[in-house]
Amino acid sequence: MIKRFFLCTIVLLFSLMSNGQIYFNLSGKINKKISPELPVGSEVTLTKIKYDKDAGYHKIYFKCNGKSYYSYHRDLKKITFEANNIEEFWVKEALNKGVYDNLMKKGMQYKLRKELEEEAIEYVKYTSSNNLLFGDSYLESYLYSLAYKLYPAKLNDGRPGILNVKIIKDVEPNAFIYANGTMFISTGLLSTINSEEELIAAMAHEIAHFVLDHSIININKAEQRKKRAEFWAGIATGVAFAADLYTASNNPYYTPGLLTLGTATIAYSVAEEFNTRMGLKYSREQEEEADACAKNVLNYIGVDHTSLSSVLAKIKTYNKINGNYIALTGSGTHPSIKKRIEAIGKPKKEFTDIEYDKTISFVNSFNAAVQLNNLHLEACSLLVDRNIKAGIATEEDYVILAMVTTFMFDNPKKNFEALGYITKAKSLNVYPTINLHKQEAIIFIRLKKYDSAKASLKIYLNSISELIEKENNDYLIKEEKWTRKMIFKVGKM
Repeated sequence: MIKRFFLCTIVLLFSLMSNGQIYFNLSGKINKKISPELPVGSEVTLTKIKYDKDAGYHKIYFKCNGKSYYSYHRDLKKITFEANNIEEFWVKEALNKGVYDNLMKKGMQYKLRKELEEEAIEYVKYTSSNNLLFGDSYLESYLYSLAYKLYPAKLNDGRPGILNVKIIKDVEPNAFIYANGTMFISTGLLSTINSEEELIAAMAHEIAHFVLDHSIININKAEQRKKRAEFWAGIATGVAFAADLYTASNNPYYTPGLLTLGTATIAYSVAEEFNTRMGLKYSREQEEEADACAKNVLNYIGVDHTSLSSVLAKIKTYNKINGNYIALTGSGTHPSIKKRIEAIGKPKKEFTDIEYDKTISFVNSFNAAVQLNNLHLEACSLLVDRNIKAGIATEEDYVILAMVTTFMFDNPKKNFEALGYITKAKSLNVYPTINLHKQEAIIFIRLKKYDSAKASLKIYLNSISELIEKENNDYLIKEEKWTRKMIFKVGKM
């Protein structure tokens, strides 16, 4: 049944493009005389572009007033095409950027596209099985609703690929899209920006790369790719190394989201290597093309196009704080962020929306936990503050904020402030975390309230013991040992 479906799909695709020709139904108006029968102002409909291998050039076919005409490919510049819907918009962009010229010369390369689709599916399975995907059903549905404002279900130009959106656990602000239409958006990017408009802009840029076939073009230019088995063996080695790094650096005093640091490290390690394999190392010209197309589609759907430059400006700030100067200045093959912002236009306003923070609150909590584990305390605090200002912070957010406060300060005023965060967390009863009582005990010890500290430690010990009965692991055993010794120690204070 599956083979039959695949065969029917291939037949359909070849019906859309055969013998070096692609079919269209794109309306436009002649802006410069083509012939006496086709003067300026004539309304035409582009129906086909055909590559004549013998002659070595393309012919365009169109209809005007019920009659069929053909002309040379260069005459496309004499027609101003109009987009009546989002699909026609992207066909127009692809036409203007020479995508179909390349397709007619190279062919659709269905074998390569099928191989890339299988690898993209394999990557999704791999990230899912290794806990690298961020699961939030509501947020995923939200992302799809934005994606389909920007892109139709698919382009009917013969190229396979259906848009598919995934969220990857990675505090670095990043997004990428594979040749089969699978788009990954990092948790870091979602938290780096502050509005729906910016998110739409970031997605528009990636969709532009997809429509313009940049990854296919890059793979065609690249040297022969490693065999799949050899490549994935290398990925497995990298993941094992990243996991060892996590185990070695795990902070025993932190329990919300135990694997946050490890998953983020692994996600970055895997994505970088895989993206190179999938043709996502874009050139200066490709980045500029994607920016220009994104700007056009944002204007088409009525979104301020400077939201894209706002995204870049915030990524620039993130990279500056974290010392990623290569991304700031660009390289020989990549434009600098500054130049990209200048080409798009500086942001016309401050893009910020409290409703957006409500939508991505779980992502902010996750990234805050990772930043705490990385000891990026200011970044951690800012993320939690966003959830608090949005009125949507949970126990974990307040516990993290209490931990940041005790890490950064040790005086009565700040200790009472941290205790206030714990008290607020205890009042919520949304999804209580056992770490709450551990952090409460640490603050009580600082305040020399030893009886209260001992009581909190006993509650924490009971919680740990219950977990050990269900799942006995090294971390829990170490925590139980630490807690028993602390109860004894506090009793002697």
